[in-house]
Amino acid sequence: MVKLNISLIEKKCLHQQLQKSLTKEIDKDHLKKLTHLFMNEQYIDQIDEFGVCNNLRVIYLQKNFIKKIKSLDFAVNLTHLYLQHNEITKIEKLDRLVNLKKLYLGYNNIAVIEGLEKLINLTDLHVEKQRLAPGECLCFDPRSAKTLSYGLVHLNISKNKIISLNEINNFQKLVTLEAKDNLINNIADLTETVISLERLEHLLLQGNPVTKIRRYRENIIANSYSLGSLNLPPAFKRSVSRAMFQNIIPKFSFPGISIVGDAQPQIIPPWKSATSIKAEKDNHVLPRPFWKNKRESSKRNCFPGQIVSFSSFT
Repeated sequence: MVKLNISLIEKKCLHQQLQKSLTKEIDKDHLKKLTHLFMNEQYIDQIDEFGVCNNLRVIYLQKNFIKKIKSLDFAVNLTHLYLQHNEITKIEKLDRLVNLKKLYLGYNNIAVIEGLEKLINLTDLHVEKQRLAPGECLCFDPRSAKTLSYGLVHLNISKNKIISLNEINNFQKLVTLEAKDNLINNIADLTETVISLERLEHLLLQGNPVTKIRRYRENIIANSYSLGSLNLPPAFKRSVSRAMFQNIIPKFSFPGISIVGDAQPQIIPPWKSATSIKAEKDNHVLPRPFWKNKRESSKRNCFPGQIVSFSSFT
């Protein structure tokens, strides 16, 4: 097999130089000036020392045979690291990469998300489709999960036999969550997670058992602070959630709101306002339900939310 070292990098740089010009010489300081290293599909099975390349920003090492992450302590300026399609079993020795923003580890043999406690600038993490042993599922080490909860924006954990998403509850900045083709089947547990992800805008759940539950989409959207931007009051969200699973005959619909792929508008069962609420002008209490048949309602837009299409929620 092949070791990633200075000699291999020099050969790669020389080959690239020959493709650009006829000269067979490269600048003696060329390795120090390198910002991008393309070593994908080079049959590499081991990472050796190449600390002279201390100005690297991006390293491409996908589609090799690497089993261990090591010898990268020097790359303190690194922002992107591509290690997908290898044979890595453990996330380790990345503590010094404090400027790392995007980490790609899909298609490896990783069972635990760990070793990321020092990566406070990480915004993108891709660990999809790990080759797991029978009975295993991808899980998060609590220390790494705590660090990720403060800054992670995009997370891909698809195809990892995951049963629950409660390990990523309260990820404060998470915008995109890809969790396709897992084993998620508990709607209440999923709803709890979605409620805690206050900035979530894109949620992908295709291929999970939970998607077969009647009205699962409406329930998730109604309980989310950001999916669909309905911004319903908490009491209304709870009422919508309860009504959806009580087999109440639907009577009302939200005009202008649809989920891509549905032939008919989504019908939402009605809920009752609390008996203690009275329409008092000066006390600023909740208004009467917006579907009440009043003459003046026809003169204005009675639905407080905005017209949206949930194209990113699947």
